[in-house]
Amino acid sequence: MKTDYQLIESNLSFVLAELGSQPEVASFFPPESLSYQEQIDQLSEWVDDAGEYGLVYENVVSMLEVFPFKLSGKAAIKLLEVGLIFGFKTESESDKGFDRR
Repeated sequence: MKTDYQLIESNLSFVLAELGSQPEVASFFPPESLSYQEQIDQLSEWVDDAGEYGLVYENVVSMLEVFPFKLSGKAAIKLLEVGLIFGFKTESESDKGFDRR
């Protein structure tokens, strides 16, 4: 049985791999921010090297709200599982209603 950390890491890695396979979304990233590839690479490093799962989760949620990524049902469920474990959506004021910590 996987621990929560193992489940979170594998689920976020799965979601990031799916997001990383959609280079057509790159044109929607504004020039003043990190590029699509830089963003995916940075989030992958945060998962693999730094264990910054909360930051990755929040960034993925924010990216999905802004950019036209498509998630498979499997990836959506994996992201939902992470959200249920964490108990929040993001730290944004507008998301306080989703916070059950």
